Amino acid sequence: MIFDSDSHMDPQSRQGGPTMKRATATLLIGLVAIWGALGVPAAQAQGPVKVGFIYPDTGFAAQLGLDLRDGFLLYWNEVGNKAGGRPVEILLETKGSCKADEGLTKAKKLVERERVHMLGGIICTPVAYALRSYVIEKRMPIMIMNAGADGLTQKLRNPYIFRNSFSNSQGSHELGDWLYRQGYRKMTLMAADFGAGHEHIGGVARTFVDAGGQVIQEIYPPLATTDFAPYLAKIRRDTDVVVTAIFAADSLRFVKQYEEYGLKGKIPLAGKALTLEDALPSMGDAALGHISAFHYSTALDNPVNKRFLQAYSARWKRTATGMSDQGYGAAQMFAKALERVKGNVENQEGFLSALRGVEVDTPRGNVKLDTFQNPIHTFYIFKVEKREGTLQNIPIASYPNTTQFGKWTPEQFMAMPPYMEMKGKWAK
Repeated sequence: MIFDSDSHMDPQSRQGGPTMKRATATLLIGLVAIWGALGVPAAQAQGPVKVGFIYPDTGFAAQLGLDLRDGFLLYWNEVGNKAGGRPVEILLETKGSCKADEGLTKAKKLVERERVHMLGGIICTPVAYALRSYVIEKRMPIMIMNAGADGLTQKLRNPYIFRNSFSNSQGSHELGDWLYRQGYRKMTLMAADFGAGHEHIGGVARTFVDAGGQVIQEIYPPLATTDFAPYLAKIRRDTDVVVTAIFAADSLRFVKQYEEYGLKGKIPLAGKALTLEDALPSMGDAALGHISAFHYSTALDNPVNKRFLQAYSARWKRTATGMSDQGYGAAQMFAKALERVKGNVENQEGFLSALRGVEVDTPRGNVKLDTFQNPIHTFYIFKVEKREGTLQNIPIASYPNTTQFGKWTPEQFMAMPPYMEMKGKWAK
């Protein structure tokens, strides 16, 4: 079942007086005794598992949030909103920004008023970082389904924090190495000026420089930039490649303005998640030939993805995206963990242990978690091509079993300066 928690009646208005409370308690005790006599599992008698889902439905990241939500809901619809013999309720909480305080307010509502068993969703890195202390304090499991905040599954890891999407610099290391091997030697970085942008672009810079390349410029437009012309004008013409970490609606504007400014065809353009399917159709031919690194494309040829694309299109009347895959895969993980504990989410340690050990076949491919509770999966290098009149991200290279630590051990990686501290230090 799905609920918009804003529509719920205030809990105080549902409580009734002392007589009603005693009657309700007596009824529940009686029902539990009857269920036990009939052999009904205690977990089922305790009612539905409640999952709080936080996402933006307005603002620059709105489409990302909607796609994440609809992928999550699609899976639960397919399994009848049940797992482990127990009904599952999804409580949706929308917000209109990436502001940390807004995300925290929504989480508090779901945890303290709605009494959810777990949290999910979370598009933006600032929100993910802001929720860390709260979920630890409340001992509340959270599955981050997009926000890639590196630290949350590295130095700031915690048993209650899971992620099924990516850490921000995951896949960046592979992109930096791939670009060097294509013969590029001078790189310009262009990243949105917030934590996620710094982390995504930092991974590209590190492996490119380690291989022998040089970063000659760093340019950081603000989040939600509408006019990129002043930043495009700064790009040095002796650079071999421009690499971006610009997302959501910003990426649509950037790709179109890159062509309008006359740079397409002169300086190659690559990026992290630059041409995702939510924006690709609107980019049009301006996107042709551009390179991106990500873990999902509609062009991935596997049976799960083919079924997923058909089901998603039939239910939502639009094409699935990488966010849709992330929502769907997170639901698969929750469901499999619930099956392992037979729905007994109240045994929290048992449920968390089950979730840590889950391995699922998602539309993007096989996904499992490392010991830091971040995904291990295949990352791809994509090139935008037109197939049968449709723009697609076509895989041209793949990196199976990509971890968040790249070529380093966890200890080596975490001993290096965090990418958010490296802003402005790459260019030489």
